[in-house]
Amino acid sequence: MKKTLFTIAAAIFSTALSAQVLPSPQMKNTLWTGFGDSFAGDTVLYGITDTMQARFDKNNFVIEGMLNTSFLANYDYFGKLDNFVFGTSNQNALNLHYGRRADGNGRSSEDTNNYLNYDNSVNSQNTIQDSYYVNFLYHINDNFDVGIGTKLNWQVGPCPRYGAWLFEPGAHSRQGGFSTAYDDRAGVWAKTSSENVGSYKFYVDAPGSADVVGFVPFANKYAKRALGFRFKTSKKDKVGLEFGLAIPNGFNTDDPAVNAAARIAPCDWLAFSTVLEGAFDQKANFYSGATIGMKNFIIDAYIAADSLFSDLKDDEAYGAGASITFIIPSTDITLRPELGLNFFENNNYSTSFYTGCEFDLPITKEFSINMWGSFASGSKDKRWSDDPATDDWDGGKIFNFKPGIKFIYSSHTTFDVYVNLESRTAFDGTNRKCWSSGFFMTYVF
Repeated sequence: MKKTLFTIAAAIFSTALSAQVLPSPQMKNTLWTGFGDSFAGDTVLYGITDTMQARFDKNNFVIEGMLNTSFLANYDYFGKLDNFVFGTSNQNALNLHYGRRADGNGRSSEDTNNYLNYDNSVNSQNTIQDSYYVNFLYHINDNFDVGIGTKLNWQVGPCPRYGAWLFEPGAHSRQGGFSTAYDDRAGVWAKTSSENVGSYKFYVDAPGSADVVGFVPFANKYAKRALGFRFKTSKKDKVGLEFGLAIPNGFNTDDPAVNAAARIAPCDWLAFSTVLEGAFDQKANFYSGATIGMKNFIIDAYIAADSLFSDLKDDEAYGAGASITFIIPSTDITLRPELGLNFFENNNYSTSFYTGCEFDLPITKEFSINMWGSFASGSKDKRWSDDPATDDWDGGKIFNFKPGIKFIYSSHTTFDVYVNLESRTAFDGTNRKCWSSGFFMTYVF
């Protein structure tokens, strides 16, 4: 049971955090189309996106890549379909669910008399990804790996999930969709075409800069867009030691920054992990996690601190949380509740939190039901109470519910259908409700 649960937990984290990187040699194609809108508006089509991935292993070499292309629907100021835009895309189902990005195509939000007059896309910036990735890995031997790429996604330890990448069945809000200034494209917050040293840094959003603020990105992925080196004592089980180093994109000799990670598993039911992202830099991000496997369930716990050693005032953010993954006895039903808390160095910013639960119900070997629900409460600026115009503001809150079904048609073909329902109450009391639905067809060659 313990080994089975560890396998399930590993699969969950692998899917959530390294979804773009294929686990074995294969070619995979995912076709997606979706639609949705606010509850008050007419249904709009998002478009069609196709994601092609491939991984080839040749002796000790691994070459892998992905290309994401779309026909995205573009709407005029009155909510009418104007045209379709073809090209590589880094938007996903969650991003389109909120509206138009400031620098991308999608639904317009400039007509204040139209139901599209709001734009929540700022809250999904942490789901924007590169439209492609390319990785090259060399296995020196059974214990040593060297890799360079745009999305290595080397990671140790558990952390809360906040949406799968690009157009995949898991691409919906985790942690309540909190806003941050962090952009996970290649592990940077800035545009990937103009990265500078220190571009891995996290900058805290102030309450009021978006409708709900509080998400903290955790640094357990120590090699993203980077040159990485890692050592593992074993690849067959969870017992052993892993140590990794990575030079992030943007490194320079005047202001060096190195990522370091370690994982130790003294037995098959216990593991500890730690990461320091941006070592030798004042704005380093720290992560520590632990996994404990019991008879009927697995407990994951983590703490994190961003901009940890900075001399600047009020620019640090902290996070802590835990989850439980277990199988209900005598069934194949999997349940995974989780809880996360975020704190800020600025004493004026209140604690934010989220809680969520995932439920998986296999009906047959081919058909299963999945449901995810979450509630989040954002951070409040306590100084708002000093002004009569803002004294009733709070941190805002988000409720999210996403049921879906999966049908395994064959060993090569899988279909997924989902509905995503969301209610947001912003810090100023404004409430917005929206929904989206989508269809995925995944084919493994």
